[in-house]
Amino acid sequence: MKDEIPFNDWSKERLAQNRKLCTSRHKRYTKDKRVQWISPKLPFWFIRTYLWEVEGANNPAELQMVVEQIYHRKVLDDEMFYVHFGKFNTKNQNKTKVRENGKV
Repeated sequence: MKDEIPFNDWSKERLAQNRKLCTSRHKRYTKDKRVQWISPKLPFWFIRTYLWEVEGANNPAELQMVVEQIYHRKVLDDEMFYVHFGKFNTKNQNKTKVRENGKV
């Protein structure tokens, strides 16, 4: 769906593990039906300090690294994001499941 929040491979892996409960974005994705609540704009230092675990990271430094890989630049503490909470682990995110024997 065009209005759905896109996720990179790192996020898709965390979603499949049920470790990622939210995602931070510069714009509000109001038409994504998976989104249940969107925060007011929050500075990245707050997200990194208090929301790193529900973002799916192992620690604040990992979240910083992943976000900087996405934007291909240093993300500063005062950069503002909307945090989207919802049920993102859907069939659309996990298109193919492989069984232990390697068959789909």
